[in-house]
Amino acid sequence: MKKLLTLTIIVLFLSILSCNEASNLDASFTPNNNEEITIASWNIENLGKTKMDDPARINIIVSVLKKYDIIAIQEFRDSTLTLADKLINKINATGENYKVVASKRVGTPTRKEQYLFVYNDDVIDFFPNTTGYGVEPNNEFAREPFYAMFKAKNFDFYLMTIHTVPTQVGTEIPALKVAYEDLQNKTPNENDIILLGDLNAKAPGVIVGSYITMDSIAIIPNIVFTIKKATNTIGNKAYDNIIFQSNYTAEYSDSSGVYAFWTDFGLTKNEGDKVSDHRLVWAKFKIDLVDDD
Repeated sequence: MKKLLTLTIIVLFLSILSCNEASNLDASFTPNNNEEITIASWNIENLGKTKMDDPARINIIVSVLKKYDIIAIQEFRDSTLTLADKLINKINATGENYKVVASKRVGTPTRKEQYLFVYNDDVIDFFPNTTGYGVEPNNEFAREPFYAMFKAKNFDFYLMTIHTVPTQVGTEIPALKVAYEDLQNKTPNENDIILLGDLNAKAPGVIVGSYITMDSIAIIPNIVFTIKKATNTIGNKAYDNIIFQSNYTAEYSDSSGVYAFWTDFGLTKNEGDKVSDHRLVWAKFKIDLVDDD
């Protein structure tokens, strides 16, 4: 009887431990099967020489990036135009095969950034000569959106990323709708266009704060906002998203989320904020379907 009671207690303890561990796991850790990829977006606050030379922070950043097949990065700060290759070398130091597509430096004379698409070349193919910048008839963007085309198995798609300026979102979000639809119109043979990045705006119906709601983008037919929760590290603002049209991008696996990266490195939220003031957002897409465009 005593042995049975002891065994029961042990089983209950292990069950509780297992449940606690499961509740702390972010869904981004669910391994992809061979029929899907994970696309992510992360504003890595002021990622430049200072963070690249800080082992404590860059090791976390690299570990996070290697979890995803392709990642749009915002706030990459590098006047030397050498740090993107350095980042890739750090990612590949343990045998991975990541590559990068980088934009030109965009922004104001006093603050310029680059956009990066960092991707696993064993899984993702980049189409050369497909990069470009979102149309802006009246120079609406401080940092014009950047796009490029990729393919994973049967799934080919454009990524368009942006980092809006908080004080200008009232102008930039409506202009982003125009830029998105313009790319759709001028690529009639490729309708899978995924808009992602730090929009400094939230999806309609989201309760947590932001600068504005993306009502102008919401009127695009069949538009899907995959992220409907806080995305800043502190956890009170919804800034980042992954957006597409469901009638075109049927490859979406109905799986997405926000990754509180610091929890897996034993950090407090305030310590995580020193790595980045944004959480990473992600969504999964099937790559084994018959290509529909």
